[in-house]
Amino acid sequence: MVSGRRFLREPERVRSLGARLVYHGVRWAPLVAVAVLAHAVFPSPIRVGAPTLQVGQVAEKTVTSPFQFVVLKSEAERALEGEARAMAARPVYRFDGAAYDSVLAQIDTFFARVGVAAQEGPAEVQRTAMEAGARLGRPEAEFLLEADRRRSVHAALTDFLAAMLAQGIADAGTLRAEPSRLIALRRGDAERVAPRDSILTFVDLMARVEGPHAGVTDEIGRRAMRQLTAAFYRPTIVFDPWLTRLRRDEVRLSVDSVKHAVSAGERIVVAGQAVTQEARDKLLGLQKELRRRGEDAVATRAVVGGILYNAIILSTFWLLMLLYRRESYDRLREMAFFGVLFGLVVLLAASLTQLFPWRPELSPIPFAAILIATLYNGRTAVFGVFVLAILLGGQWALRESHTVLFGVVGGVAAALSMRVLRRRWHIWVSIGLMAGAFTLAAITAGLVEGWSTATIVTTAISGSIVGLSSASFALLVVPLAESVTGITTDLTLLELSDLSRPLLKRMATEAPGTWAHSLAMANLCETACTAIGANGLLARVGCYYHDIGKLSNPQFFIENQSPGNNPHDTLLPEESARIIRDHVAHGLALADEAVLPPVVRAFIPEHHGTTEINYFLHRARRQAGGAEIDVGNFRYPGPRPRSAETAVTMLADSTEAAIRVLEDPTPAQLREAIGQLIQQKLLSRQLEEAPLTLRDLDRITDEFWRTLAGMYHNRVPYPRASGEREAELQPVVPG
Repeated sequence: MVSGRRFLREPERVRSLGARLVYHGVRWAPLVAVAVLAHAVFPSPIRVGAPTLQVGQVAEKTVTSPFQFVVLKSEAERALEGEARAMAARPVYRFDGAAYDSVLAQIDTFFARVGVAAQEGPAEVQRTAMEAGARLGRPEAEFLLEADRRRSVHAALTDFLAAMLAQGIADAGTLRAEPSRLIALRRGDAERVAPRDSILTFVDLMARVEGPHAGVTDEIGRRAMRQLTAAFYRPTIVFDPWLTRLRRDEVRLSVDSVKHAVSAGERIVVAGQAVTQEARDKLLGLQKELRRRGEDAVATRAVVGGILYNAIILSTFWLLMLLYRRESYDRLREMAFFGVLFGLVVLLAASLTQLFPWRPELSPIPFAAILIATLYNGRTAVFGVFVLAILLGGQWALRESHTVLFGVVGGVAAALSMRVLRRRWHIWVSIGLMAGAFTLAAITAGLVEGWSTATIVTTAISGSIVGLSSASFALLVVPLAESVTGITTDLTLLELSDLSRPLLKRMATEAPGTWAHSLAMANLCETACTAIGANGLLARVGCYYHDIGKLSNPQFFIENQSPGNNPHDTLLPEESARIIRDHVAHGLALADEAVLPPVVRAFIPEHHGTTEINYFLHRARRQAGGAEIDVGNFRYPGPRPRSAETAVTMLADSTEAAIRVLEDPTPAQLREAIGQLIQQKLLSRQLEEAPLTLRDLDRITDEFWRTLAGMYHNRVPYPRASGEREAELQPVVPG
């Protein structure tokens, strides 16, 4: 019995370093073969292989970049682009605070001088206004002679221009000449983007001065306000040529020299499509880059890199087998099977890509998933799906498709839906799940790529057809895969569980007691194995065949004997033990004749292990009277159980036989007897090689007790009435 993971070690015969290298080398050889095959059918693009194509010319073949490179712009292209981008840069306008302060100071100075001129009459006021740039008529000049009116106009003009100039007034001619619809407006250290048309001009200023102003209600006073506003106006939003030029120079210098960035695996031109100017530029750049690097060196690196990529991706699956399925890794035929299967998937994918390019839903990954899940389990199949999806999705011809998405979604659905295959309708459930998975993947890819509804529906239908064909093809290949790997699937076990098979029919007719014992064992073992996560179906089938060796001499086994007729009474203990022991060899011979698979054949010797035939051993010791006897003559040949299923069968065999001798056992007696028998097997070291934990043994005990308690439940008493035959008795129903 083990309590954790098995130790990873080579078989005992593999000891020297050279032997270990050979041992592992032959198991990793299929990986190398698949990596080389994948590169051969999906080769890296290493040459343009055609003269320079002209714009509009139809490409005869697809050209894919083998590496990443850039196409540079010419100096003329950079200059032209820089100038275009510079002209598109926003011009900078700034708020001129000095102009604002100057206007307010000029207003104060003007009205101070007008106050002095008013003492000399209207003509002097007009002359003073003319010097300030304002042409006042005589009525306006006379209006300003009075001090109160002059102060009102002074205050109103100051407030109006202060508010308007602070808001920002630009020169109308400058704005009309500005081509940009947006400008960068700076006020101190702050800067914001403003629409050009949102900036006020002299026209807006003069339109607003027409409105009412506090203290100026007379029409002559309003005319004076208008004339003085026009005279003292200065734009406070001005164009900043130096900062604008600086920024545009920076834009010119920031023009990227790269015209096109081509990624590795990118399709430059596609066969059957016209060449565009961009494609032609990339072709010229690729040819230039190939000459710079050296085309032969590029080819070598591309081949090595492609094979190395394939090998690295595949190695994750091989490491999984090495670390977590060592029993499969140790069997060369199973590792060769994975190599053949992965190679077949690669070949099918390459063929489908040639026939139906850009159809990732046609990936044959679900076929491999179904086959691995049927032979092994869902976890191994899911991991294989991811490895194959990444392997195929990384190939040059498939990198721009959704191979990984469709491969993972469809493959995982196939793997998980085929974990258990016991009924015919399970196949249809699996196909339905794969169809749903492909539909979901088609919708997802369609939303991402902007596919039409028709394309999404067509892709979903194609994926569903792939699911159906994958399941059909996989089921056809399963028998061949079983013979290659030596693995027995549930499908084969279901066939072996058919009670009409000749060997089982012989058991039922020639050894009915043994057959009844086998059926009871099958129920016990299946429930217990299912409870601990082992293969319940394998346990049931193994129990059907575990005692077929008793067909050689069925009357020598107590379950087939009639009362008072025991042929062992006339035999020596050694002879009786030999007959009992030989039923293992006879069983193996019958298993070979019936071509039973190894996993079922193992139940015949392992359910007895190397236990002693205690009844005849004790009998021999009594007859020997203390003399030494050969215990080996009273021991089964083994081996001890090496799987959970055969170990459970050993425990069930002893338990089922021992419980039969208990008269009217209670549940407590049953549980105690089961625990003692399991403890006995532990102490005799019969479970040392079985992958069972102590927790598993507790669960097995619970399942044995639950099943046997139901089999040996208390019976309702049938009291016999006086003079009545037993067949005529009526049960007394307890009240």
